[in-house]
Parts: sequence; C-alpha cells; structure tokens
Amino acid sequence: MNLRNRFCVAVPLMATAPAAQAQQWLVNNAINNQIVETAICDSGLKKGEKLPSICAKYPKYSRAVRPSNPTPQTPQALASAKPRAAGSGKFVPNPGDDSLRKLADSVGSTEQERQQLRQVVQAGNTLFEQKYGAKGWKNDLAGAFAFFIVSISTVYNDQEPDGAAQDRVFDALGTTLGQAPDIAKLSNKDRTALYNTLIAAGGLPLLFYADGKQQNNAAEVEQAKAMAIEFSRKILNTEPQALAAIGQ
Repeated sequence: MNLRNRFCVAVPLMATAPAAQAQQWLVNNAINNQIVETAICDSGLKKGEKLPSICAKYPKYSRAVRPSNPTPQTPQALASAKPRAAGSGKFVPNPGDDSLRKLADSVGSTEQERQQLRQVVQAGNTLFEQKYGAKGWKNDLAGAFAFFIVSISTVYNDQEPDGAAQDRVFDALGTTLGQAPDIAKLSNKDRTALYNTLIAAGGLPLLFYADGKQQNNAAEVEQAKAMAIEFSRKILNTEPQALAAIGQ
C-alpha cells in the first residue's frame, strides 16, 4: 500500500488521538497560546525582524515595524538580551518509550491498520529529524512544539514559513519552556511521550498535505487542512489563523 493510501486509512482514525494527549499535557504544564505568541513577538523585536501579524493585537507590539536598515546589535545589547535557559526543553529519550505504539494500537482495529498507523507516524518522525535534526531541534521539547506550529502554518497557508520565521518560533518556545516550572519537573519518560505526540500531530497533516500536492489531489490537501485546523484548536487551543500568521 502506497503512502497516500496509508494516509487515507490513518487520518480518520488518528484525527483526535494525538491532539487529546498533547492537550492534556499543555493544560497540566500551563503552556498557553498567549505566552507562546508574546514570546515569538519578543524574539522578533529583539532581532529587529518584521513582526508577524499575531503581534498586532498586543499593545506592546502594535506599533513595532521593521526598520529599512536595522542597526546592528552591539555586543553590549546582545549580552543584555535574556538567554535561553540552558537545556530547558532538552531531554534524553526514554529507551523504553512505547507511547506512539500504544497510540497507533489504540486506534487501529486490526493488526494491519495498526502497522499502517505506526508506519505513518514513523514517517513523520523521520521527516522531522531529516529537516530539523541538524538545527538542534531533536530531543528538545521546543523543537517538537516548533515543528507542530510550523507544520500547521505550512498546511494552512499553503506555504512554508521562511527559515528566519522558523528559527524565531524555536527560540521563542525555548524561552517559554524555560520559564515554565512544570516543564522542568517533567521526567525524561514524560518528556519523551510529549515530544513524540507533538511530532506525530505535526507530521500527520504535513505528510498528508505533501502527498496531496505531489499527487495533485485537491481533496487530500483539503483533508490535511481540516486536520491542521482540528489539531491547532485542540493542542494549542487557538484558531489556526494565529499559527498561520507566523509564516506571513
């Protein structure tokens, strides 16, 4: 069975499972949309970048514009910038983690379906590691959150955010996670489960979207967008337009 056909089996079954699991973690650890958005805006402001449209609703950023010739930051300015908490989202993967296997097995009604679901989830993880592993996103909760947000933005906007925007999201989430006491308390086992769930939830709509584009299948692309909308609402408790604005 080719990738497209496996998606057709997997997506209806897995449309809510990763979102529900990740949403519970987000509630427990007090990571909310406003914190993420303001962290992204702060990061862009410090770097002198054009702020995404999501920043306009906050008075602090509403009048901020990107200068036509940004003044280079001095060493003193760079030193005064608040650094990312070292290793705040980093973790050593739990070698015995079976969260994704349990996820696939819980929604697959037959062994064949369960195997197909595991393959789809693994494909998403492979995509993440190939594209972002060298950037330092691997085994970092900030990387998993950033991948999820970038994936939703890509599918919803029909365009991938540029590299600067993606780096801004990652840096901002690193700062956010570093300021969340509950995240620091998480064991490697719990971090591994949350990390894998976020990558699964980001990878599914992105892979479905990419396959639809490759096959010139508009219906498949729309299914990917519907899944992205669903995950955005359930995982970050926000409308997809807010996440999509990151790429604009």
